[in-house]
Amino acid sequence: MAMTELTADRRRYTGKEINKKRRVEGKIPGVIYGKGLETRSIEFHCKPLEKFLAAARRGTVVVKMTVQDGAEGKESYAVLKETQLHPLTGRVTHVDFYEVALGKKFRVEVPLRIKGKAIGIELGGVLDVVTRSLEIECTPDQVPEYLELDVASLGVGDTLHLADVHFPEGVTPIEKDLRMTLAAVHTPRTETAAATEVSAEGAEVASVAEGKAKEVKPQKEVKPQKDAKK
Repeated sequence: MAMTELTADRRRYTGKEINKKRRVEGKIPGVIYGKGLETRSIEFHCKPLEKFLAAARRGTVVVKMTVQDGAEGKESYAVLKETQLHPLTGRVTHVDFYEVALGKKFRVEVPLRIKGKAIGIELGGVLDVVTRSLEIECTPDQVPEYLELDVASLGVGDTLHLADVHFPEGVTPIEKDLRMTLAAVHTPRTETAAATEVSAEGAEVASVAEGKAKEVKPQKEVKPQKDAKK
């Protein structure tokens, strides 16, 4: 489990203009919230937060958070839930943290890291990774930085499922279907096969069109009436 420490200051005033001014001063606004807990507005010094975010990109990190409220500081544990970025500069503009309690299980999304090179790739296959993360349940001190999926043994046509993932002690997946596909090696579609499929589809459309044309019912023959009796 990866764990780091962060210090934040309680924000008493909020709003776009105030947040913009604080960013110029090197502060990043954020919030920390949790189930049944008060949502608190906080802010961070830019450099420590950016250092933490760089580590968080590599995997899930549990934070030992100290929120300073004047002379008092309150400690808690949290995980990063959302990062907002400026659309032009890419700089961090806001962060959300979810507070958790030590010893109490909670749900968290953990990245799935691919290990090895599938032998099927050497034979012309294509590796298809269906999902890049898994939702798990555990206590904060058991949160893995990432989960590993070894694809080295995959040949063409082989598949790895949820049952093939090793979960550390105390960590359980939220998904209960162990047959859920995570990765597979497929045979690549050739240009010839694709062209054949297109031709077959064209022939089928033409056949349907011909069938419809043949279904037009002929008009009933009108028999000449007999001469009326004089």
